[in-house]
Amino acid sequence: MNAKSKKWSAGLMAVAVSTSILAGCSGNDTGGNEPSSKPTTNPTSNPATEAPKSDPITLRIELFDRNNTPAGAPPITDNFMTNYIQENFGDPNNIKVEFVTVPRTQEVEKLNVLMAANQAPDLVYTYDTPTVQKYVKDGGLTDLGPYLEQFGQNLKTVLGETVLNYGKFEGVQYAIPARRVLLPESTTIMRQDWLDEVGLPIPTTTDEFYNTLKAFKEKKPGKSGDKVIPYSNIDPFHSKPLQYSFWEWDKISDADLYATPDWLLPGNKEAFRFMNKLYNEGLIDPDFPLTMNKDFQKFQKDLINGVVGSGTANTNEPVYQGYLAEVSKADANAKVVPINPFTTPDGKTPKALYSPNGMYIFVPKTSKNAEAVVKYLDWMAMPENFIPLQNGTEGKTYEMVDGVPQVLDNEEAKQTLYNYTDYAIILNGKLASSTDEKLNLAVNASDPNYKDFTVASFEMGTKDGVIKPSVTTPIQAEIKYATTLKEKTDEIFVKVITAKPADFDKVYDNEVNDYMKIGGQEVMDEKRQAFEATK
Repeated sequence: MNAKSKKWSAGLMAVAVSTSILAGCSGNDTGGNEPSSKPTTNPTSNPATEAPKSDPITLRIELFDRNNTPAGAPPITDNFMTNYIQENFGDPNNIKVEFVTVPRTQEVEKLNVLMAANQAPDLVYTYDTPTVQKYVKDGGLTDLGPYLEQFGQNLKTVLGETVLNYGKFEGVQYAIPARRVLLPESTTIMRQDWLDEVGLPIPTTTDEFYNTLKAFKEKKPGKSGDKVIPYSNIDPFHSKPLQYSFWEWDKISDADLYATPDWLLPGNKEAFRFMNKLYNEGLIDPDFPLTMNKDFQKFQKDLINGVVGSGTANTNEPVYQGYLAEVSKADANAKVVPINPFTTPDGKTPKALYSPNGMYIFVPKTSKNAEAVVKYLDWMAMPENFIPLQNGTEGKTYEMVDGVPQVLDNEEAKQTLYNYTDYAIILNGKLASSTDEKLNLAVNASDPNYKDFTVASFEMGTKDGVIKPSVTTPIQAEIKYATTLKEKTDEIFVKVITAKPADFDKVYDNEVNDYMKIGGQEVMDEKRQAFEATK
């Protein structure tokens, strides 16, 4: 697919799930690094009734600590989710499940330390591809292919070959990727009541968005006062929709999208010139350099406190993390709506879509429990297990409506489900056990209070979406320079946005030149060669 024939994705990708459900986990576990030669449990048997046949093992599982536990909620290592897993997977299989917490904001750094010290849990994960490639290169991961064949038939059915292939490196299944049920990365939101107060419609172009921010700054609507932040959540990930609207897409090939750093793509400099303008006019959060990629809660808190007029968030995150409800609780007049304002000259609204895979789940070579890990993931792939892990207890936190779990609006649901994604790790996004993609959208929009918000959020987050090409070949230069270039990207992002307007071009050019010198050029050259080799 070249630039001229590039298609803008308009649909939502859903997971196809077989209606015939296979067996759960075996009651045995060898505890070794090779699959057991014993047959798997008969599909009609009930592992819960089988007596333990060996001493119990301890299965250690990584768990993100997002530092967002609601007041009064139990700890993330001892709650409904962890108890459900122990009682329904651990106990029947004679396994003690232990969760090992890792700070979400430092997950790669912490994981590197644990891996280097041979202290990593049996099941670990990351979203960072170069990190996985590094572990593969260092010989630090277990080949999960044989275990998947013997113990992972439910898992294979739910994930599918396309997703599983993202976990193959050098032809070996070193990782099991999660499956993204719906692909939009992010959606921009805005205070509708602020728009009403300043007498403006929802902005539908970049220029209208800019004018709206200026009105928010000047008129200080709602309860914002002098603390008003017209546009917030400024970081490299959430700025992609704005960036993409400035790119010159007719000059960008698929090879460019895969291999060329965003800093060098046609139009990217102008995107940052625009953000520099917003910063120097006081239209974006002045504290973003201090909180970017460090304090994920600041945007949420500022939105709840009524000082933020707009921001770009993970698609539907305001609903599933519960802070949209908190906005309404703090101000009964507040109304937050999804918007789609960033436009190209030809009226498109390009934005990044996720690839079909989510996080990479893998087993360190030092673990002796690879078999138990795959059994655990296979157990999670059955609807009778992933539905509770995503929705809680029927009648208490959700009810079934037309075959779709609908989360209840009560305190127990809020204190149980705020981080469900960290337990149902094989799925990014909620799944209904159906092949109907409308049901998969419906289960993600099951909260009746926010159904319209969620549907609009997914539709806007998908419109004109772009999935960057992928190559499974490990990029050695990327493995070598990934950490350095990530740090440099964050540095450039801050420097060019906060530069004095007169210095912008000099700062941008100098910083990008430095980026290319410290590894960017090597990564780009090797990625381009790898891309060409796949043709």
